[in-house]
Amino acid sequence: MTVFIAAIALVALLLMIGIEIAVLRARKRPAKRIAHRHARRQPLLEDRMRDALGEPHSQYGEIFTSYMIWKRDQETRMELFSGDPWMHLNEFTRAIVVRHIWRALEKLAKGSIVVVDIPPQEWSSQIDKSFDDRGIDPWAEDVQPAGPQFIKDKS
Repeated sequence: MTVFIAAIALVALLLMIGIEIAVLRARKRPAKRIAHRHARRQPLLEDRMRDALGEPHSQYGEIFTSYMIWKRDQETRMELFSGDPWMHLNEFTRAIVVRHIWRALEKLAKGSIVVVDIPPQEWSSQIDKSFDDRGIDPWAEDVQPAGPQFIKDKS
């Protein structure tokens, strides 16, 4: 009988040690972290976009002071920083320029493309489909550039 009680005590002791080891291991495990990929700047894309920006620059002057292209997962985002000449263009002309830049970037990058400029104007595939360009595409190969469409100064 004493051997039987000693065997039960030994099994109980081993079970308690096993439970304690499992609890200690669970505490040591770091919590699972979900890794969010940070946006990465794309200097190679920025260099390749210089030609697309050159066409509006030659027609309207230095409308963009700088730009940056960022990529996160399947989205490519281009941020345009504008100068004074940009604000003198009317909204339609600004939309034509942004659409041209968006289409050029779309040819270079995979996934969804977003172009953002100041004043706030986003361009995406949904906007591109619904945009009525009135037949004006100044930088298409078969279309001659339209004349400048500046807003008259109110001063």
